[in-house]
Amino acid sequence: MALMKLLRERTHVVMIILVIAFIGLIGLEWGADMAGRGPGGQNTVGSINGESVSYEEMRFEVERVQEIERQQQGGTLDEFRSREIINEVWDRRIELTLLGQQIGRQGIFVTDAEILEAIRNNPPEYVRQQEMFQTDGEFDQTKYLQALNDPAVEGWAFLEDQYRTLLPRRKLINRVISGARVTDLEVRQAFEEQNEQLTAKYLFFDPEDQEVEPESITDGDIAAYYADHAEAFMEDDRVSLTYVMIPKQPSVADSQRVERQIEELYGQLVDGADFATLARDFSEDASNAAEGGDLGFFGRNTMVPEFEAVAFATPPGSISEPVKTQHGWHIIQVEEATDRDGAEQVRARHILLKTITGQQTLATLLEQAGQLRTRALESSLAETVLGMPDSLEIETTGFFTDRPDGFIPGIGYLVGASSFTFDSEPGDISEVLENANGFYVLANAEEKPAGVLPLEEVALRIRSILVRNQKMERARLRGEEVRAGLGAGNLDALSGVLADRVIATDPISRQQAFIPRIGQDLAFIKGAFQLAETGALSEVVEGERGYYLIQLVTREPVDETTYEMVKDGLKRQLLLQKQNQLYEEWLTKLREDADIENNLRSFFAI
Repeated sequence: MALMKLLRERTHVVMIILVIAFIGLIGLEWGADMAGRGPGGQNTVGSINGESVSYEEMRFEVERVQEIERQQQGGTLDEFRSREIINEVWDRRIELTLLGQQIGRQGIFVTDAEILEAIRNNPPEYVRQQEMFQTDGEFDQTKYLQALNDPAVEGWAFLEDQYRTLLPRRKLINRVISGARVTDLEVRQAFEEQNEQLTAKYLFFDPEDQEVEPESITDGDIAAYYADHAEAFMEDDRVSLTYVMIPKQPSVADSQRVERQIEELYGQLVDGADFATLARDFSEDASNAAEGGDLGFFGRNTMVPEFEAVAFATPPGSISEPVKTQHGWHIIQVEEATDRDGAEQVRARHILLKTITGQQTLATLLEQAGQLRTRALESSLAETVLGMPDSLEIETTGFFTDRPDGFIPGIGYLVGASSFTFDSEPGDISEVLENANGFYVLANAEEKPAGVLPLEEVALRIRSILVRNQKMERARLRGEEVRAGLGAGNLDALSGVLADRVIATDPISRQQAFIPRIGQDLAFIKGAFQLAETGALSEVVEGERGYYLIQLVTREPVDETTYEMVKDGLKRQLLLQKQNQLYEEWLTKLREDADIENNLRSFFAI
């Protein structure tokens, strides 16, 4: 089989390699984990240092990655992940574009000899996995080179094109990371951090045990804290929207259409049509239509009330008349009734026809939304709603800041809404916007510029902070009191209630992710590992939740034999980490200095 034909047959796999090729090579070589027209006829979703990115390009990449993930996950992709992919593709486009621009600025190029060497000795993983290049399930370099030298095998120009793009990126990144170094001392410290363990016992001073009345915090205390911590109450620009949503609800005509359809199916069943066949052909219950609508056995209180009442009232071997539930119209065939462990059960099939909003209804609703907008432009959204059907109400979002994901309070995700919100002026009316729930007309109701929130808006928050601070201070003082009472002793000298509160830990390491009853607390771990001798007692340690006195129980030295075995591999691992850190810092600086225009929220629901 010609290589080009093989590659064409697996285009969806090849394309993902092209999209993330350089990122994939970083992972393989360095161990990194780096991971049509638009609305209004516009076509540019953004630009990177003046280099435009078209809507068609962006949509193509987004849809391709989404489809690959759907296949990997068995055909499903939740809404959150779909939106996440949009941002990931945009970030990847920024990264690759910045790399390309740097390659040009630094005059990086590759020779034909370098490309040939890469093709011969470093074929992509996809090529390595092809059966024609494997022996006993492993990549066979000999077979690969034979194919490479065989005039009858086509398609190598495809790889050549990819390496002409990929190798300059690799050269650039190699320049960036070339300064990474790891010393023997760093290797030793890393080994100890990963492997040295200790056990400890501790006494916890919980601030929640301290009594502080919120009323004890005066207005003067709140004002003083506000003055000293103004930066903590900074807010970005905030906007409040009013909006009207015309829901995509089925019309009377839609309901009548479904009723006619269900009655026609019922008539066919009465005339002797096979129930399972009609269910497979017409039922809109995707969970069982392929099985002829088979629901199996079920008892009471497992189905919606209307369905259950008819199912248990229909004699076995009979077919019910159509019944309406919240899910749509059903016809039920009861096949068997039984009593299991004293509970009545039936086995049944059903045909479900859902009442959906038809195209004519959607067109009517869209026209209604358009009329609403036109009238709002002449007066205001609030005044216009007064003259519209009673079912339409004006809603408000309250004030909110611009979120990276484009979420709008009360509305959710709506293409174009976030862009309108933060690019409009008070009184402006949006175009008619649409999502799965309905058609929307938005109005910019009010804006609040960036700045420090007024004291009256944050007074309650400050009161809570000050109460917490006082509780923490009292817990600290109690800890200091107990520590002073122990003098040169340790927690073993405690008695009574305090002794009962001393808790022993399991073995912990410096990189412990979680400690039972403590959680993730780096201050606790640091305080414990500062103790060198068995029985040593710490000073009062401020942790995430309160204060601790910590006593060392056991501390085992690292195993030197193990260290000698793993130190070379550990050194390579640390080098990879430093290389990745250098690259990430360099790339972050590139992005900070770049002129990046992002109009994604005008085109995608993010």
